[in-house]
Amino acid sequence: MKIIKYLFCTVIIGLTVASCNDLELEPKGIIDENTLLRSDNGVMKYLAGIYNDLPIEDFNYKATGDGRGYTHHDGQFWEAQKGSPATAACEGTGRGETNGDGFGYWPYGRIRDINLFIEALPRYKGNYTEDEYNALLGEGRFLRAFYYFGLVKRYGGVPIVDKVQDPTANIDSLRLPRSTEYDCWKFIHNDLKFAMENASTKRANTSRANRYVAAALMSRAMLYAACNAKYGSYSGITGPATDSGLMGMAPDHAEEFFQYAYDACKFLHDAGFKLHTGADKVAAYVEVFLGDNNQDEDIFVKKYGPNATTPFNMNLYHSWDSMVLPLGTGLSSSVGCALQPVWECMGLFQMPAIVDGDGNPVRFNSLSDIWNNDEMEARCKADFFFPGMTDPVSGTVFDIQAGVYKSYPGSAADGTPEASESDFTNKYRVRARGASVTQTINGKQVKVNGKFGLDEGAGDEGKIYTGAVIRKYIGNTADRGAELYKSSQPWKVFRYGEILCNWAEAAYELGLIRNDESLKKEAVDHVNELRNRAGARPYSYQQSPIDIGFEKYGFSVDENLQFIRDERERELCFENQLYWDQRRWRISDVIFQNYWPHSLLGYYVADEDKYIFLKEVTFFGRRLTFEKRWYYEQIPGGEINKNPLLVRNDGY
Repeated sequence: MKIIKYLFCTVIIGLTVASCNDLELEPKGIIDENTLLRSDNGVMKYLAGIYNDLPIEDFNYKATGDGRGYTHHDGQFWEAQKGSPATAACEGTGRGETNGDGFGYWPYGRIRDINLFIEALPRYKGNYTEDEYNALLGEGRFLRAFYYFGLVKRYGGVPIVDKVQDPTANIDSLRLPRSTEYDCWKFIHNDLKFAMENASTKRANTSRANRYVAAALMSRAMLYAACNAKYGSYSGITGPATDSGLMGMAPDHAEEFFQYAYDACKFLHDAGFKLHTGADKVAAYVEVFLGDNNQDEDIFVKKYGPNATTPFNMNLYHSWDSMVLPLGTGLSSSVGCALQPVWECMGLFQMPAIVDGDGNPVRFNSLSDIWNNDEMEARCKADFFFPGMTDPVSGTVFDIQAGVYKSYPGSAADGTPEASESDFTNKYRVRARGASVTQTINGKQVKVNGKFGLDEGAGDEGKIYTGAVIRKYIGNTADRGAELYKSSQPWKVFRYGEILCNWAEAAYELGLIRNDESLKKEAVDHVNELRNRAGARPYSYQQSPIDIGFEKYGFSVDENLQFIRDERERELCFENQLYWDQRRWRISDVIFQNYWPHSLLGYYVADEDKYIFLKEVTFFGRRLTFEKRWYYEQIPGGEINKNPLLVRNDGY
């Protein structure tokens, strides 16, 4: 039967009414396929909505969303930072506890749209050159793989639908069982392999898929698959879904998938991608996220704002600036500080020590001494605004001070109780409600707190309560979005910095499997390429590394591999990847058991005229807990009710 006779506007593009009018629709919003598939322009109109709903976990992604995808949250997608995956990964802290993804994600409607495109396009092959035709098929296969990646990393094995189902067929014939997790990852691999071999080789438009975008997804997805195979059994979840291969894979599949990831990374290196660099390492790293780097680092970019190009031509905005910056003139004019960085993230970077060898707080002459030196790596200065830094747009100095210690006769541990206070803090510590409060302490007038924090008892928005501000992705021009829905920075979906992280991890894991020292050393070379760009000291490969995993996680992870993982966290912080990394490494349930994030709070020590920094439990801490069953989410209940062949995931 003819697969497509007519295509419906709402299925095709999901655009505004005005956009549909631009397409000169036939009566009742119906477009003949001949209008869309005979030209590249028509194809892009067909694919626009598919691109817009891709499972890209960007500025508007909220890990506990409404089940409708990645763009909207019941009209409140400005709140995305409150439920950001960064809070669940302990990179930052926000309003909500984010445990489990909670989306009920099931995008088979979009997968059907892609299958329609793949099956219908051959009828219009004559409208294209051979390369153009193959490129479009490759693009379609990439899009399908991306949607399946969003599914499989959540649920394990899912039904593989690779052809258009006839909606008039018997209902039983439309009900498909779940395929094994291994078969699903191989399905993703095969689609991406086709895309890498056939999609366009044009790099200029980073908002449209090409063979390099497919390779980038290959590296990310296959790394996830490999870790599920290697570490999956450590969760200890058993049951029918596990026994039948719907959840998890045999460990001997790990090498296969690590190799796929490794090869994809090498493919991108050989294609000429490289890190964006510059003489000013801080400025260069800021440019990675705010600039157009299609000549070096950018692989795939989701653009926002009125100048967004096809296929992300949705005139979408986000609220990153307003939600992350503190309230203030030239900063945020609404909400503010809804997501703040925590020590668990900041403390991974190269910076001056805040505790000496005897366990006592290091004394500084100024709070700005924490960053105004050659010790802190440039990447850290580009990722965070610390006390005394100046916002380059408004010229505002970030005045961040938590309080005063009348005297500090103890160790760092004395000032950092797991509770918010102790006999020591009650005796020596002074905090204040308000901004830039001064008091007489030890006979002299001193400033107790800063203009932007800490404002004790004032709530968890507007002011800084973790000691720093996220700088990454913050707009650096005067038209940045101080108000909600006004930010238009692009989201870097895939960039070469991530590829080096993927390459390092895949190389080291292969080196472990094969007992190949050259692969392990190669992994460290990739890490040091990142660290050189970051302005950090190179890492020295440990020939006989200590196994730190058994004590920390309950299974083997040596110190070289841990450093590679830590470097990944440094390089990719606030890019919504750590939450998924922790899941594929099977460490979330170990590190997050009633865990409270920590801050980096600066205090003035009045009787010494010095400053100290303390790693305290966050002032508005959000306790983190992760259950083993959450490594796989439950198949949405509504889908199970419609299709009794869908086996429930174990643990629910």
